[in-house]
Amino acid sequence: MIPRWGQWKSRGSVFVVLLAIAVSGTSNVSAQTNEEMARKFQGTWRLVSWFQRLAGGTTRQAPNSVGYIIYTDTGHMCYVGMNPNRPKWKTTTPTESEAISGIVGLGSYCGSVEVHAKEGYVLHHVEIERVPNNVGVVRKRWFAFEGINRVMLTVDSRELIPPIVESILTWERVGSSQ
Repeated sequence: MIPRWGQWKSRGSVFVVLLAIAVSGTSNVSAQTNEEMARKFQGTWRLVSWFQRLAGGTTRQAPNSVGYIIYTDTGHMCYVGMNPNRPKWKTTTPTESEAISGIVGLGSYCGSVEVHAKEGYVLHHVEIERVPNNVGVVRKRWFAFEGINRVMLTVDSRELIPPIVESILTWERVGSSQ
């Protein structure tokens, strides 16, 4: 049976619409500049979860499960996270073991940011860090936005310390959306 003109026309219209959607979706992603992507990061983000997969296949939440990260419009960032289960100090002057648990249960660093939109990663150039040996380190985070108010940052595999084989931080924007 030979299709009538109306049948081809409707099939053609559907094809054109689908093609337009596919092309526009692709061009928006590939046309995203580093500056446009950096604007998506700007703001204050609260840590929702920090998933870690271990070499044996088990998973866990990272101990420092409470945190914030701030990205500025000047190309800088600061992160602070803590283990909410750190023991409280008995006095305002900690014992040696209390001081150590306070430091071990805290993570923080600040630095400049370099966004690589096309490749899908951001670099944190560490300028201030809780651990002095990490000043000058570059931290690579692979990113995936889920809408405008949620982003997942995956720690680059070269930075993982065994037995951790995968580490994903999920952040949620604080306050109004961009």
